Amino acid sequence: MEEKKTVQLKPWHGILGFVIIMVIFTLVAYPIQSKLGLIGVGITELVLLALAIGAALLTKQNLKEVFPIHLPQGRQVLGTLIMWVGNYLLVMVVSSLLLVVAPEQMTATSEGLNSVISSKGLLLGILIVSLSPAICEEAVHRGFILHTFKNVKHEWITVLVMGIIFGVFHLDPVRFLPTAVLGAALSFIMVKTGNMVLPALFHAVNNLVPLLLSFGLNAFAKLAEELVKESGMAGDAMSEALEQAANITTEQAVVSLGSCLFTAAIAPFIMVVGARLLMKKEDAANKPLNKKAFAIALIIGAVMAVAGIALIAMNYEYILEMSGVSLEDLGL
Repeated sequence: MEEKKTVQLKPWHGILGFVIIMVIFTLVAYPIQSKLGLIGVGITELVLLALAIGAALLTKQNLKEVFPIHLPQGRQVLGTLIMWVGNYLLVMVVSSLLLVVAPEQMTATSEGLNSVISSKGLLLGILIVSLSPAICEEAVHRGFILHTFKNVKHEWITVLVMGIIFGVFHLDPVRFLPTAVLGAALSFIMVKTGNMVLPALFHAVNNLVPLLLSFGLNAFAKLAEELVKESGMAGDAMSEALEQAANITTEQAVVSLGSCLFTAAIAPFIMVVGARLLMKKEDAANKPLNKKAFAIALIIGAVMAVAGIALIAMNYEYILEMSGVSLEDLGL
């Protein structure tokens, strides 16, 4: 029997497919999510999976090539997790920068996401917020769309475009940069390994951490509220304290950005190490370390550390004030 010839797709097919998927997804997702909340999110994730598989079938693609699933080596799993740590630090920097530029929008977006992901039980949240996007969204982005870029010679172009597409996918100007950085990292892993299991793992962990933090913070807030009631603090005083904690000043945002920059200075080096571990053991044995990549990572990290220290130093008076220390106390 002759093997069926698959249609050769090009990047514009993937971009067009993305536009069509987004139109269908938007028309379906918003009404369902507005009515069903977190359950609606789960349903629309399944819609995404169906659209990804449907697009592959309609364009007569080999499903095993579009959605390659293999058992990864242990070093590749470790490399994926290490890259997630580095990416998480970089996203913290981007988010802190946005908090300086658009504090109200960032706060509103954060509160909106927390209210949705913590609206149901933890187990259901893990299934819908962590596991389903790792499968369904990856099927669209690292599956069908990225498959159309397989003949692009320069990998960095593929990674960059896929990052932008993933940022646009979330339909939120405030979340565009953080999700674009995430999409680029996920696409890099897929390009380097050709195994959807690894970006799916990355995506699942990336969504699981804020989910657990959200549930933890909510539990802490409830405990604090109970303690406040037991201590007899007036409701108005409590509301005022919570409001002050929620309102972030410019100085706080800038200091936070400086701290994140300093902390994330190690992120470029971590990403390079993770990328090395993504290689299969037999391939890594035949390929020497990329000293240039390590050198560039160290330089970028040093610049980030210096920038972070500078931002913190610029706001030293605010830091002293928050610490209850005055310049007179220091003899200045």
